[in-house]
Parts: sequence; structure tokens; C-alpha cells
Amino acid sequence: MADELDGARLDGHHAMHLETGVALINALTGEHVQGRAKPALGGHDLVRAAAGALAPADGQVDLLSAERLQAVASRLREIIESLSRREHDEAAGLLNRMLADSQARPYLHRHGEQSWHLHFHSPDADLVQQWAVGLAVSVAAALGDHIPHRVGLCAAPRCDQVYVDASQAQIKRFCGLACQNRVKAAAYRARARRSGP
Repeated sequence: MADELDGARLDGHHAMHLETGVALINALTGEHVQGRAKPALGGHDLVRAAAGALAPADGQVDLLSAERLQAVASRLREIIESLSRREHDEAAGLLNRMLADSQARPYLHRHGEQSWHLHFHSPDADLVQQWAVGLAVSVAAALGDHIPHRVGLCAAPRCDQVYVDASQAQIKRFCGLACQNRVKAAAYRARARRSGP
């Protein structure tokens, strides 16, 4: 998916962060998924959900980190909801506040003999700070590159999952086939009722 998003001018690093942001939003926030109520998360379930949304190499996620990641995901959801409503000015304002709060700033860094690469967090940032900065910068890159339509909210009733649209046509409306099929089946049943016996 990252390669397909690259074609829309979002580089692979930002595309990967955007995908992780969507995974965090879906794992840690929202009330419905595919027509069913989503259980409230807390304790071990919250830790498991947060760790599952991140790459295994990101390190250990404890309860405090999971709660902080959930707060980051909630802020990202608010931005995505604004983008889905085509309220780009509101989304930009929310995103600018998130960038300021995360203290994002460009910083060249390298590990050992690796080549220099660009970070937006300080070298001593903890796991949550690293993700908060990286996610805010990547969503800002998407908005700044005029591709906010690549991220949206599922259009199916009782589903508030977020998706990344990596399709060429950029017409995705649902988080997946289950929701798309639910909506098609409901439309078919409604047409059948209207047409009578």
C-alpha cells in the first residue's frame, strides 16, 4: 500500500506512518465496527490493542503508554473526521496544534554507521512521543500534498472505522468488503420492499 500511496506524492515513510495512524485510530478509538458496538478498552485489552497496532520492533507497550497512544489516536480521529467532512481549515488548525504540542522539529540523526536520516523528534523521545510526532508530521504531509481524500471514515451505518484509499480511482467509501456488502444488502432489501410481492 505504501508504494501505491507514493504515486500520490506521499513518500514511503509518511505512507507507513499514515497506515500506522489508521491502525491506532481503529484499534484504540471509535464506537462501532462493521455494524457492531465496539467494546470499551481498558487494562490489558488496551495494552494489547495498542501493541497490535504498532510494529513488534517498536518495543514494549505498558498501560501508561497505551493510554497516551489512545489520546494521540483520539486527536488523529478528530482530524480525520474534519477531513472527511471536507473541513480542511479546521483539520489544519487541529493538526497545527498537534504539531506544536508534540514539539515536532526536523533533526538529522544516525544510528552507528548508518546513513543520516531525518527525524522530527528528539533523540531521547520515548515511544509515544516518537509516534505522536511522526503521525502528526505524516498527516500534515498528506494535507500539505493535497491528498487528504486518501484517508476517510467508513460510510456504512454503525461503523466508524478509518481507511486509507490506495486505489487508483480514489473512490473508496467503506473500511472493507464486510461493510460494503452490508450496505449493498440493505439497499437490495429496501428495493425489494418498495417493489412489493
